[in-house]
Amino acid sequence: MSRTLFIGDSHTVGYQTVAGKTGPGSYSFWNANNYCEIYQTLTNKPVVIYAQPGSTNTLYTTWLKNMFEKFNDITEVYICLAPLNRMVISFDPKLENEAVPVNHFTLEHQESTESVRKFSDQAIAGETVQILTKPTGNDYQNSLGLEFNPDKGLIKPDLRKDPWMNIKLYNECNTMIEKKEFLLNLYAWDNICADNNAKLYVFNFRSRGVWPSKTDYFGKMKVTKRAEKSVEDYLQSLNIQAKDYFLEDEEHFNIDYHTAVAEKYIPWLKSL
Repeated sequence: MSRTLFIGDSHTVGYQTVAGKTGPGSYSFWNANNYCEIYQTLTNKPVVIYAQPGSTNTLYTTWLKNMFEKFNDITEVYICLAPLNRMVISFDPKLENEAVPVNHFTLEHQESTESVRKFSDQAIAGETVQILTKPTGNDYQNSLGLEFNPDKGLIKPDLRKDPWMNIKLYNECNTMIEKKEFLLNLYAWDNICADNNAKLYVFNFRSRGVWPSKTDYFGKMKVTKRAEKSVEDYLQSLNIQAKDYFLEDEEHFNIDYHTAVAEKYIPWLKSL
């Protein structure tokens, strides 16, 4: 029997916050509000979920390749886009010449079953570290601008004195650099899926997210269908209002909303 792969962030991992807590212990994974597991129940088809809150689209590329190496029966892939402006920082004390294997940080969770395999990344593997981070609201108020002189070179920001987050956010993320990186990842996803004879469906959960729309920037898509409507927009067209299904954090959704994703949105996505 063929297998379905779901890749995503907190909306794909059954994420729920714990009231009154912050930091470690303030959230939990693999709760019932997970459209992937509901899809498995509806179709009786084995699925793989590789998801992690706060993930980046660049990590998705590694996860995709990893899962095709692990499973030889994946025929369809659903990627829930991660918002832009997310970041990964890392540390490799040995300064290795080669990249680590695609499964280097992979952790299979104890909640895995034969019909639903569940994976995410761990922060530390051996001596190497991979940490996810993102800007806060205050960071968006701190653009350093840019001053460049052809004779003196870069004057502002000061790469050795100014805060890393401010430089990263306004001199890399919110520029053409991040847009091209996203489009390159999209091209890689399409080629990896094509190499493995799998169909790829790319979509976003919330409506407020913005990504480059030109999918063929680096080349024509071979097996990719990119949804023009988010989950939120499509379900709203069916009179299923997101605000009526929010959890306490007003960002994630309850089991009824995820059931609608599995029953209504994914079939619509497949029909494109």
